[in-house]
Amino acid sequence: MSTLPQAYAFAARAHTGQFRKGAGQVPYINHPCAVAALVDKAGGSEAAIVAAVLHDVVEDTPVTLAEIEATFGAEVAGLVEALTDTPEMEAMPNAARKALQAEKIARAPEGAKLVKLADQTNNLQDLCGVFGDKPVAVRKTYLAGASAIAAQCAGLSGFLDEAFAEAARALQTMIDKEEQI
Repeated sequence: MSTLPQAYAFAARAHTGQFRKGAGQVPYINHPCAVAALVDKAGGSEAAIVAAVLHDVVEDTPVTLAEIEATFGAEVAGLVEALTDTPEMEAMPNAARKALQAEKIARAPEGAKLVKLADQTNNLQDLCGVFGDKPVAVRKTYLAGASAIAAQCAGLSGFLDEAFAEAARALQTMIDKEEQI
């Protein structure tokens, strides 16, 4: 079994029974799969694509970075570590957490920046779609934080830069329309 199929199987097991926060019962595994697809389209390395599939397992499951390293190697584990919020960050308000994520990703390797930009892009896409029922204030705060993160990741992939910009424009348009009501 090659590393990428192994990563999908590993992440699917780790996220079994988890659902995205928000409307509906969207299986959580859909998100890392969408992020990995964006990283792949952006021309990311195999390590970056594997890290995209695994980017939330340490934060959201009992899986440890040591397990990631033992299974997928030091490079993938390093990328996942760069993408993982500390427990202190998880307790912060969204705006403060996003500001720290932007600071952290600025010092991260290129592969982690690709994954983070794809992650933020997919989250904005979901805020325009399946999670479009979140309050306007929540979506505005998320958009501002995601934009600060994207600024730290810009220039690595024209495809991802444009995908993020398109998702941000769509979300801003949606917010503007709701605020006019």
